[in-house]
Amino acid sequence: MTEAEFAYRIRQALNESLERMDYRTTFRLQRARQAALARYRPTPVVAPVPVLEPAGAPPAGSAADNRGRWLHRLGLVAPTLALLLGFFAIYEWQRARAIDRIAALDFALLLDEAPVDAYADKGFGLILKYGVPE
Repeated sequence: MTEAEFAYRIRQALNESLERMDYRTTFRLQRARQAALARYRPTPVVAPVPVLEPAGAPPAGSAADNRGRWLHRLGLVAPTLALLLGFFAIYEWQRARAIDRIAALDFALLLDEAPVDAYADKGFGLILKYGVPE
C-alpha cells in the first residue's frame, strides 16, 4: 500500500465517522479548530541566499581567499599598467622618429646637399626648428 492509498483510506474513515457524530461534538470540534487557526501565526521562513563562487574557489574569509582578492586586484591593475607602458613606448618611438628626421636634415645641411636658396627661405628656420613635415 502506497502513502497516497493510506492517506485516502484514513480520509474515508474520518469522513464516515464524522457522519455518525452528534451535533454537539462536531460543533465543539469546529470551535476548537477555529481557535487553533486564530492562534496560529505562521513563522517566516528565512531561506539562506546562495552565494555563487567559481568552481575551486577557497572558502570565504580564508587566507587563500585574501590571496585570490589580491590576485583579482592585480588582474585589474596589470592591463592598466600595460596600457600606460604602451603609451610611453609610442611616445618614445615618435620622439625618436622626430629626432631622426631633424638629424637627417642637419646632416644634409652639413654635406651641402641643401640648395643655397634654402638658407634664405623664411620657412627654412621653421623646418630647422620643427623638422620636415610628412
